[in-house]
This record gives sequence, C-alpha cells and structure tokens, in this order.
Amino acid sequence: MAEPEPTPAVQPLPVLIVDDDVWMQRILSRIVESMGFEPIVAADGYEALALAIERKPAVIFLDIVMPDLSGHQTLKLLKRLKVTRSIPVLMITAMSDTENLGLAVKEGAAGFIRKPFTRALILEKLQEVLGNELVQALATLRLRQRTEAGETTPSPPPTPEPPPTAEERPSVRPDEVVRRYQSEPPSPPNVEVIKELLLRPPKPPTEGT
Repeated sequence: MAEPEPTPAVQPLPVLIVDDDVWMQRILSRIVESMGFEPIVAADGYEALALAIERKPAVIFLDIVMPDLSGHQTLKLLKRLKVTRSIPVLMITAMSDTENLGLAVKEGAAGFIRKPFTRALILEKLQEVLGNELVQALATLRLRQRTEAGETTPSPPPTPEPPPTAEERPSVRPDEVVRRYQSEPPSPPNVEVIKELLLRPPKPPTEGT
C-alpha cells in the first residue's frame, strides 16, 4: 500500500508588532510565536508602514505612544492605503483616556490591549479579529512542529492556556485552514502613495508649539 504524500508546508501567518520599547517587542514576539504566528517587529511608524506593505501581516499590534509618528498617525496612514486598510490593528496602550481611545476607534482600530497584558488576553484578541478556528489551527500546527522537531520540553510561555477540548478543535485539518487563509490574493500596492508616505521626511515641529 502506497504511503500518503506528505502535506505541503504551511508557513506561519506574519504578525506585525510596532513598539519603540525593545522589551515589549520581545514579550509580544514570544507570545505570538508560541501560538504559531511569525512575529515581525517595527520600532516606529515609518518602519511599520514599510513592513505592513511588504509583508501584509494578518494582524498589527500598534503602540499608541511612539516618537516621530504616533500610533494614531500610523493607524490613520495604514487605513488610507488600499494594501493595508483591511488589516486589523490592535492598539496597545497603558492609558485609560476614553477620548483618546475613542479617537482610535474612529480611525479604524479593531480593538485595544491594555498594559500590562497576559497571554490569555492576546489570545482572546487574536480570536476576535481572526476567528477561533484559524487561531486554533495555527496553535495545533505549532505543537506538531515542536513534536516533530523533538522539542519535548519547550520553555512555557507566560500564563499558558489549557488544551482545547475535542469540540473546540477545527472540523478540518489545521494546515488546510491556514492554507485557505493564505490563499487570499493580496491587493496591489499603490506605488505613488507609498512613496508619498514613506519617502517624505517628517515635518519639523513648528516653533512655539
């Protein structure tokens, strides 16, 4: 009896983490990597725009308080570009200013993550914007990869979640769920708009402000 052909490799979905705090970048990267995503890191809004256009991440985690381009300004630009406007953006903040958060909602934010956060909260937000089936499929694939690689005692991520019950598991194979998501054709970028936004240096602050 012929053995079944091996399943083609499915790449982890990229997730863009935008924060000027290196420690925060590492924490979020470790959490999303443990869930089967590929963390991509940007330290400011300009780098975030360039990476979002190039990599088309599944989700963007965007800090509100950053130098040069603030989170609000970066979000506004992301939502103006056709190639990035449909990407869900989760704003990360330590603030509780209702007016400030309301502004981000008007600008197109998909949700908020308050600092300090837990792994459970990140998982919850990813399930909200991507769907439980896809998030669970990625986690299952990640576990399979670790098992095949012989990673029997990986370092546990912070506040780990209990394994899903049989009822919560996807009804189709995890790699097929991810493959369907990845097969969606990306929108072509508007090259002139990208040049306008990314190649123009930021305006110097006006005197007296």
